[in-house]
This record gives sequence, C-alpha cells and structure tokens, in this order.
Amino acid sequence: MVKLEEVIEGHEDFSDGEPSDNDSNYSTDDSDSEDLEESILERVLALRDIIPEDTRESISNKISTIMSLGVRSARLIGNGAWILTTSALLIFMPLAYEIEREHAFDQAYSQMENDQLMGQGGNPYGQPGQPGQQPMPPGQHQSRGALIPPGF
Repeated sequence: MVKLEEVIEGHEDFSDGEPSDNDSNYSTDDSDSEDLEESILERVLALRDIIPEDTRESISNKISTIMSLGVRSARLIGNGAWILTTSALLIFMPLAYEIEREHAFDQAYSQMENDQLMGQGGNPYGQPGQPGQQPMPPGQHQSRGALIPPGF
C-alpha cells in the first residue's frame, strides 16, 4: 500500500535520515553521469544525422570560401607590409643618415666659428683685443695664439 504524506512548503523534515526522491536528483554520485557523458566529437557526429546533406555541403562550402579569402587577404597584407618596410628602409634610412651627417657638420662648423671668434677676443671684425683693452704695440703677438696677418 502507498502511504501519502502532506508536505508543507518551506518546511523540510529529514528526521528519518533516509534520502527522499528529490535528493536523488541532486546527488553527487557520478555513476549515472558517466553513462550519459558524450564527447564533443560524438555530439558533432550526432549532428551529422540531424542536418540534411545539402545543408551540410552548403555550410562547408561557405566556411571553405571564407577561409580561402582570409588566407589570400593575409598573404596580400603581408606582401604589402614587406614592400612598404623594405622601401622605407632603402629610401628613408640613407636620407636620415645624410640629414644626421649634415647636422653634425653644421654643429662642427658653428663650433669652429665660435672658437675663431673667441680667438679674436670676441670681436667679429678681426681687430685684436676686447672692448676696454689697450691695443697691442706693433711687433707683439697675442698670447691666445690667434693668427694676425703681418703689418697689423
């Protein structure tokens, strides 16, 4: 005979210590789940039976077309990047080298001009001495080693 028992919502009584039918749904025992587990490959193979043959071919053709376009565009982008980088190296690196060399030459030239001006006493017109100094008597040379043409 079947014994009926009324269950009040929100009140659970597990005083008898035996698991109820609802507990079996939430059990952590994996013995039942091992039989039901399928691998992803088995699931995909099962889809093969569900999807019609013409639909599978259509999907396969679309995926292969997309993949081939992707490969071709990747090759095209790679070749374009190679052409741009090698062209830039061949054209702009020598240009950058010449610009740097010209800049170094300009710095050396301006340094040489500054040294000459300092050797002349800071006077850009070539007259010996600095403002406020007495001119040197004839026949004497400057102690700084500046070149004085004869007769001055």
